[in-house]
Amino acid sequence: MFKRVTWFSVGVGVGAAGTVVGYLRARELARRHLPESVHDAAGRVAGRAEDELRLLAERAGDVVDDWRRTSAEARHTRQQAEQLLRRQLEQAGL
Repeated sequence: MFKRVTWFSVGVGVGAAGTVVGYLRARELARRHLPESVHDAAGRVAGRAEDELRLLAERAGDVVDDWRRTSAEARHTRQQAEQLLRRQLEQAGL
């Protein structure tokens, strides 16, 4: 009777130990392959998105500066044209 209990206990212990060792190895293998690749891919995507956003912000700033410069030039040109017209009206006596 005690032989059966002993061998049953040994079998349960070996089975439990094998299960734990197998689980730990599988978890280590999954951790080694999946999260790093997912983490690396997410990092690359975030880096690209940040670079593109920075480039977009620079381009938008350049466009706004161009608009400001163009509007200032147009305003200056209109003022010169108005001054010219006023001088011509004064010379004509009107």
